[in-house]
Amino acid sequence: MNRINIALNSFRRESAKGFGYAANWFVRRFYLRVIHPRGRLFSSTPKADRQRRITVVIPAAEKDAPVLGHCLQAIREMVQHEVAAVWVVGPESARIREIAVSAGYDFIHEESILPRPAAELKCRGWVLQQMIKFNAALHVPTHDYLVLDSDTVFLRPQTFFRNGKSVLRYSDQYELLYNRSLELIFGHPRRFPVSFVTHHMLFNAALVKELLQLLEQRFGRPWWDAILQEVDRGHPISFSEYELYGHFVLSQPRWKKRFFLEYWHGLDRSSEELAELDALRRTAAGGLNTVSFHWHTQ
Repeated sequence: MNRINIALNSFRRESAKGFGYAANWFVRRFYLRVIHPRGRLFSSTPKADRQRRITVVIPAAEKDAPVLGHCLQAIREMVQHEVAAVWVVGPESARIREIAVSAGYDFIHEESILPRPAAELKCRGWVLQQMIKFNAALHVPTHDYLVLDSDTVFLRPQTFFRNGKSVLRYSDQYELLYNRSLELIFGHPRRFPVSFVTHHMLFNAALVKELLQLLEQRFGRPWWDAILQEVDRGHPISFSEYELYGHFVLSQPRWKKRFFLEYWHGLDRSSEELAELDALRRTAAGGLNTVSFHWHTQ
């Protein structure tokens, strides 16, 4: 779905609360997308920012294998920070393990990162991967860690700090059902007019831990159980780890000023279009950060 259609559909949905409400959100979205600095695509990054150490965490499954090698190669070539470790996390898979090791990175069995064994959690793989991303905050050796979907490939050099601030990227994507989980968790309607679903995000480990504590306090149970019993409830589209983290960041006054909002400059493609990757690198990389090859329709 192109960006104009996304904007029109989101406006139509928000009009259910009144034209004025929808217009207000449209103006705010326009400001962020057009007027607000959207990222310095061609500017240099201070050395101190590039020297910030990060860990990269990539949840992966067997179906991700066709793209995973490209994903890992791009990390080596495009991530401009000091990378303490790259973890490819998933269930036991000889193919995934081989791809990770061949790239010189670590394959980590998901049981080492999940808050409970997968058999106990009894949830869909998509939800399981979100739990891996959150619970990695308890295991990574760095203050910040880059979470990256295994179907996503960087197309140009990447830095995730701007003059000491962490980059928080946002997109045009819009999924109405995510609003339910945001309201359920934070106790108020969605407040930010754009999406944080960008298929990669720099997480601050301390802030992720605070988010998990919020879940436990709000629902009176372990955070992973709160997600399964209160937030997810087996719905095919229930919540997004990226949306939760982005909105949590902006709701924390003491954290908010430490982040730099930046447009994602990403592209969504079907997994069937993977053969076009080299052409995209040649023709589109100048204006794009990422391309993601999804197994589902965007």
